Amino acid sequence: MSALTDVLVHLYEEPDRPSDALQYIKTALGTMTVDNERLQMYEEKVKEQKTTIETLQANVESLQSENSSLKERISQLEAKLEEPKAAPEDAAKA
Repeated sequence: MSALTDVLVHLYEEPDRPSDALQYIKTALGTMTVDNERLQMYEEKVKEQKTTIETLQANVESLQSENSSLKERISQLEAKLEEPKAAPEDAAKA
């Protein structure tokens, strides 16, 4: 109540009265007015960011799949490399 009283007193004491007293009170009390253009701009940015996130998530999933496939191929190649080493040792023992 005291804040509203202070604003009204300031409004009364203003030498140049504002054309919109309600807007003056809102501004003086610190309320935020909505700028529709800015709001739409931010909504568009949010949509763009969501699309970018979805694209990046799909890329991550694809790369993880490729990584798993490559790890499997590496383990298969390592197993093949180990086989010839074991065969000469067995032949030498015989």
